[in-house]
Amino acid sequence: MSEERIFDENELAEMEAKGYIGRVAGMQRNIFAVRREGEIYVYLNQCPHVNSLIDHIQGQFFAPDGVHLRCGMHGAIFRIEDGVCIDGPCEGESLQRLPIEIRDGGVFLAE
Repeated sequence: MSEERIFDENELAEMEAKGYIGRVAGMQRNIFAVRREGEIYVYLNQCPHVNSLIDHIQGQFFAPDGVHLRCGMHGAIFRIEDGVCIDGPCEGESLQRLPIEIRDGGVFLAE
């Protein structure tokens, strides 16, 4: 269990996504969190297509439909709930979901 608090649970609103830095496999990495239907999902901020940041334009994680995630570099579209690419150059591949723990109002990466 990681002792590094990534963010406060209440700072992420419904259907909001934000980028953070977190320690993944012992290295500082770009990650992002998104809340949908009350659940928080945290992913490595890396498109499986060419390993670019999902928010190629910082802070812009959503597709124009407002309900899917989109890689800003090549337009790949991902489902929030499982990170699977449903359209674009990496269709069928997935974002890397990171396990989290929520305790004392904070979100922590669970390693």
